[in-house]
Amino acid sequence: AKCAICDGRVDQHDKPCNECGVLVHTSCAYTFESQFSSGTCSACRYTKASIGTEDYEEPKCHLCNQHGGFLVKSSAKPVSMKVWKKGSRRWNKSLFGGTKYCHAICAMWNEQSYIEHFENEPIAQCKEVIMSNGMSHITHQFRCVLCGMSNGIKADCSHPECRKSKEPWKYHISCARAAGFEINDDMKTCCFRHVDSSSVFRARLEDFLEVELCRLPDQTIRASAPISWDHASELFHAAVTVLRTLGWAWRWAEWWVKWGDNWEPLIEDHQNEADMTDEELKKVPSTPESRCADARRCRLAAFGAALRNRDYDKESGDDKAPLERALKAVLSTPSLVGPLKSKEIDFYVTWLALAYHSKSSQLFFCDDKIPVANDSFCLHTADGSPKFELGKRPLPGKNRPEKGVFEPTVDEVDDFLTDSLPSLRVHSEGKKKWKNLKSPEHGSEPNTPNHPLDGSSVKSNNANEGGETSEEEFLE
Repeated sequence: AKCAICDGRVDQHDKPCNECGVLVHTSCAYTFESQFSSGTCSACRYTKASIGTEDYEEPKCHLCNQHGGFLVKSSAKPVSMKVWKKGSRRWNKSLFGGTKYCHAICAMWNEQSYIEHFENEPIAQCKEVIMSNGMSHITHQFRCVLCGMSNGIKADCSHPECRKSKEPWKYHISCARAAGFEINDDMKTCCFRHVDSSSVFRARLEDFLEVELCRLPDQTIRASAPISWDHASELFHAAVTVLRTLGWAWRWAEWWVKWGDNWEPLIEDHQNEADMTDEELKKVPSTPESRCADARRCRLAAFGAALRNRDYDKESGDDKAPLERALKAVLSTPSLVGPLKSKEIDFYVTWLALAYHSKSSQLFFCDDKIPVANDSFCLHTADGSPKFELGKRPLPGKNRPEKGVFEPTVDEVDDFLTDSLPSLRVHSEGKKKWKNLKSPEHGSEPNTPNHPLDGSSVKSNNANEGGETSEEEFLE
């Protein structure tokens, strides 16, 4: 339903890769790779030709942690070859040697990398974002504000206020797009606090509903109204976008509680905002305290964790009534979604449940989820439990409401109204072995300063300047 490059809606004319199934617009594919006409993407052709050889390395993006997606070959050369020997084990294991790949979007939406064509094939030129030791990237000393990982390359929020701050928000482009941050066509991105009003969660819901209303002559929602394939595809695409964003609510719920959002009413040409009441403008006044109560009542953060891990699949029947009750609770929270009518809530619940049941890889749930740091950055302050997992928290929607749509009050941990986000800068922790820090999701993760991808041996913060490491140290 989504193009892996531009994130736009695809149709029946757009063909997936015959091997891995990655789906992209035909126009996007030809922009980046004319050879996609063979029906197989570059990464799959490389795997088919090289798997089993000594130097084969499974294609994956070295700029982020998202699995799969549309990959292009990556290239980077050190400023000096004095300490490098092509073909050596150290060279092949570094980010300079071997055959490396990255996502097209990760290269395009970072200011210091770009796409160029060589012998009719797109190459992501990453020489400006890799440290001279070939082990890490120039932003290795900063965490992604979403996943908490420090490997890969992070983009800065483009908003002037963020740029002027002591510590602007940084994030992997793939994390940002999945979590609903603003990713513009002009290669600009904005964080949760500074997204344009058209990119906030409520606005995405309104765009979703507009697709349905525009196809109905009287703009009245009717479940029995006939629907074309094109409209169904557009609605499903919108549902995946909204549900994907909700899957990151375990992270952004506390930001929403603290700051709210930048939603603004859409004023038609014939309307004058000054003459309209707050009710007509559909404004919903709220404070951090009221949003905190709302987030706890609808269990917003816990719901995001449950979606991320597809916890509604673990017991038979949970993906039906409990999932729908949890969705209805979130959609009955006006401070988050606006004042919705019952038919509008039912419409959203139907399509969002369909998106969940589709098990689309573009949701980034379960096996497709983006790895996150398993340290204090992504753990609850009170008890150290993971924010990204339900843990001992009951499944949202599992218990029937005693009255209305909200289940009985659940006493569960959260970091609402606390300054829970630590510094994005990674600090050295001596010689602690990163391999002893395990993630319950993915085993060892590159989320500590001593992971090789985090540049624990780096002596310079400048790309391709000094800070070399011995081969023995590197391979260890």
